[in-house]
Amino acid sequence: MSAQPSGAVTMLFADIEASTSLVYRLEDTYASLLDDYRRLLRTAVAESGGHEVDCRADELFAVFEHAQDGVASAVAAQRMFAEHVWPAGASVRARMGLHTGTPALEGNAYLGVDVHRAVRICAAGHGGQVLVSQSTRDLVHDGFPVRDLGSYSLAGLPEPERIFQLAAAGLRSEFPPLRADRTDGKRLAGLLPRRQARQPTFAEAAWHVHRLLRRVDVSLQPLMGELGGVLFVADRALSGADGFLERVDRDRLEGRLSAQVEMAVYLQRAREEAEQLRTRIACVEQLDDRREALASHAPGLLGKLDALSTERQMTLLRDHLSAATDELDRALAAAARALDPLSFKLRRTRYRGVYRASIGYIVPYTDEHGRDRPREFDTLAQAREFKTGLRLTEKAQRSIDGATIARGGENRYGGQGGEH
Repeated sequence: MSAQPSGAVTMLFADIEASTSLVYRLEDTYASLLDDYRRLLRTAVAESGGHEVDCRADELFAVFEHAQDGVASAVAAQRMFAEHVWPAGASVRARMGLHTGTPALEGNAYLGVDVHRAVRICAAGHGGQVLVSQSTRDLVHDGFPVRDLGSYSLAGLPEPERIFQLAAAGLRSEFPPLRADRTDGKRLAGLLPRRQARQPTFAEAAWHVHRLLRRVDVSLQPLMGELGGVLFVADRALSGADGFLERVDRDRLEGRLSAQVEMAVYLQRAREEAEQLRTRIACVEQLDDRREALASHAPGLLGKLDALSTERQMTLLRDHLSAATDELDRALAAAARALDPLSFKLRRTRYRGVYRASIGYIVPYTDEHGRDRPREFDTLAQAREFKTGLRLTEKAQRSIDGATIARGGENRYGGQGGEH
């Protein structure tokens, strides 16, 4: 194998969108799917002259000496995924991000902010989408068509990043907005839909069905009534998902994951914690997807209801809405099981370090292994007492550390620090 490239390199990160849901759905078959995914991705990387740096579960990190090769690899992999027949009829959608920079190479590891930038660009995308940074785009502009998506704030990075979407032949072209905050305040013509009049809620559509009952044939009225009930259930499911997602603190989740990934090089516990955080983030992403799938039925819904005239039309619409609602409910239940209290936005109290949760109070702290932990309390007095104890313990530890330094760095085995 050739030596790892150093200096200016193009980094490719790829992972499977909603991989956690595939694990649950496919169970033992998922291992076969993962083998196929890795084989195709590695083939695309190797054929473009890339060097695989790391592969964990469905996440792969590769580097290329030339930006053109990195982009060609991503295009080839996406085309292979689209043409491949996956086990159990599954649909695999991989998101990919590329960035060209100068990471430090220490041993077999690439380190530095450029690596984090490539990771964040990948995480901002959707399955089937290939995103590239400004630096990569500047190097491949003449060889591959791209679409300017604007500037975004990426977690952990001090400056906004301008992101481009690869628009090569054979790649899907339309996606939801990126999973990051826009910083330029512009809507790009032809990329995002124009602002339209407010779409009716599913509850409003259900009441519309109630009014239509008097107009349809008597034989179709029971089925039309069922459709109205399904619409009310869909409205409650969508509202529940929206409320849940609004409470999720995505920045905190990403920040916790970034911290644990850095420590995972040295600590097994950090690796385990990182995997748990990846699972939580994947559950949130899956819930996002299922929420969008159900909401996609809203545009033009009143017109569709007015046009219903046969039993088959009503049955199809009812079944589609019911299936999308069930999938959203399952995704919400999975996310609720996976997320811990620190995954949600915390409301401040007047006491520093004590937060109000949906029920009771929370005091976040870092345990002896460097992991973020929440302690939950029923009353504010209990939370304040615990926080006061933490402060006293930290103060005592600082005093001990200071005394140790003053004595000349005596270590816990009785020896002295410094040269021997």
